[in-house]
Amino acid sequence: MATRLAIGLGLALTACGAASPPLPEDAVILPGSAAAEMLHQCSRQAPAPGEGSWTPGAEDIARLEAALPAAVRGRAEIGRSHYPSDPDWARVPQGWQRQYVGIVRGGRRFIYGNFFPRPRDVVSGLGTSDWRTRPASICDGGAIFFGAEYDVEAGRFTQLAFNGDLG
Repeated sequence: MATRLAIGLGLALTACGAASPPLPEDAVILPGSAAAEMLHQCSRQAPAPGEGSWTPGAEDIARLEAALPAAVRGRAEIGRSHYPSDPDWARVPQGWQRQYVGIVRGGRRFIYGNFFPRPRDVVSGLGTSDWRTRPASICDGGAIFFGAEYDVEAGRFTQLAFNGDLG
């Protein structure tokens, strides 16, 4: 009996001690109150707002980010960047700053991600210095600015939209 109790206690402590992955340095989860502003994009389609919000965890973001390279692979939009140093799309979202917000629509949980290049990597003066607290909305700029909606339960992207070009 004591042996079973010790094994059970050890398993419980191991499960509790399993830390969730940390959120990447270039990512932020915004509160649900930011969803309406984040879904109002200037030069790309955004998903419909939901009837509520939720707060994704770092593990939810890790699953989304792991699936993202396959979701953008082969998209025609990514070949039309006009910047001197095109990003490495095979490593997306590395090289991008990203904002996430949780949306509930039709009883399902979604994460909407807003992706834009780090200013030091592509272009300076984007006006995104407060990107950790306010949704960024950049007009035009090409495919390196994009949004993605991820269905958490299905583990798939339901929308992927890229900004329009400069001209």
